[in-house]
Amino acid sequence: MKQYPLMHNRASKIAFGLFLTAMLFLSRDTLFSSCLVGFAESQILMLGLIVVLGGAFLWVNRSAFAEILKDPRILVLLCSALVLVLPMVVKRDWQLMYFSILLCILTSVFLTYFTSHREIARYYVILLTVLGVYSIFATYVLRELAQAGILSPHVFYNSNEWEFYDFGFTYAVTMEYWHRNFGIFREPGVYQFFVLLAVYLNNYAVDWNRQWKLWLCNVALAFTMLTTFAIGGFAELGLLIIFLFFDKKWYRERWGKSAAVVAVVLLAGVVGYFFYLMRQPYFAHTIFYEFYDMFIRLTTDSDSMMDRKAAILANLEFFTRSPFVGDTIAHVLHGTNHNTSSTMLLYAILGVVGGSVNVVAWAALLWKRERNLLGNLMLMVILFMSFNTQNLVANVFFWLFPMMALVERGLPLLKRSK
Repeated sequence: MKQYPLMHNRASKIAFGLFLTAMLFLSRDTLFSSCLVGFAESQILMLGLIVVLGGAFLWVNRSAFAEILKDPRILVLLCSALVLVLPMVVKRDWQLMYFSILLCILTSVFLTYFTSHREIARYYVILLTVLGVYSIFATYVLRELAQAGILSPHVFYNSNEWEFYDFGFTYAVTMEYWHRNFGIFREPGVYQFFVLLAVYLNNYAVDWNRQWKLWLCNVALAFTMLTTFAIGGFAELGLLIIFLFFDKKWYRERWGKSAAVVAVVLLAGVVGYFFYLMRQPYFAHTIFYEFYDMFIRLTTDSDSMMDRKAAILANLEFFTRSPFVGDTIAHVLHGTNHNTSSTMLLYAILGVVGGSVNVVAWAALLWKRERNLLGNLMLMVILFMSFNTQNLVANVFFWLFPMMALVERGLPLLKRSK
């Protein structure tokens, strides 16, 4: 599949890295876009960045404009538009959310004209690693300095009237005894999706020239995930580490066996210390109280757990009611309290075709021929867990890597079959 020139020198590569950074901050699931800039303003800015990048691409490749229009990716763009617009027209459901999702898909396909998901993965992993390290530092060091009156950061409120410190590239809640890491995102449950995706890409999509870079990113991202104290994030990270241990055959290496023993000993130590702290009068003020809160939310009918179960059942009902074009967006989003299941939400809104496009795209990213069926299914379950605890369907990074992988793997297969 042909790629056209754009990222041809160091300056253009740096500019593209800044573009991805801005896209991440402006995406609809960050506190930056919803509280500091404004939702509508951030979406306009994001669209403007995409238009500027598209204009630069067309200018650099103006001599190949006719060839670009004849490229089979144009057919992918048109089919994507049909999948998103047709249900909207049939249902007469005139909502901009269809176009928000379509923009995510079109942007992903457009990027394949001059780069690949593996190239973008390197940018993404480095970005999430740097932001992750800084978010840990801000949450557990800068926040303490602000509470002690040594620093005076800007303070803002989210839609729930929670107060946050603005540390520039991360945000921390001002509540003294809440230790969860939000990063730049609206809640830790969203942050965990972006971190888990970075861990996967770091181990399967990025080709590092030095092994220490791989492990530096792995360790930093793992600690970032742990500081979110997201139940799903903990489960997904643990399952992915076990999956990597066997899929990468680390168990055959001496260091792999040693690391497994050390991990088990450390885990046992943490659990033991946790039970020791539970007997202390100041337990509720420590960071370990977050583990207790996670246990309570997981084992009881907490609001978050009930909302997630209700979302899956409600979306299933909406889908079965109208399996071909889905139900209206208003009915789906407001049919249950906090509709959080991204996969089922797409099926409920777009029907069987629209929902399946996303599933197939993720399969194109995650599925490997050399891996057995069970291994591929396990990996898909782990990643699907990360975005089915939150509604991420209109976030560009939810579609970016899967759709790029689908185009990169799908179009050559179609050409070969012809």
